[in-house]
Amino acid sequence: FNLGRYPFHFHMIGKVNKSFIKGCSFYNTFNRAVTIHGVHYLTVERNVVYNAMGHNFFIEDGAETNNRLLYNLAISTKRS
Repeated sequence: FNLGRYPFHFHMIGKVNKSFIKGCSFYNTFNRAVTIHGVHYLTVERNVVYNAMGHNFFIEDGAETNNRLLYNLAISTKRS
């Protein structure tokens, strides 16, 4: 488990109305796929995660608001 090493990590940047992660694939990752931390209004849509460790779509603090996670699929999640 490597702290802070994720394929996509939106970190403490506030409102990101025009930002998105759409139509991506993540496979054989050793630490999550998408991490949302201190970010608002992000869209994460139609992504596929396969054979990844840890939480695949991770909202870090729970204080993040108005983010949209739509139609994503995570398969064969591994314990980290």
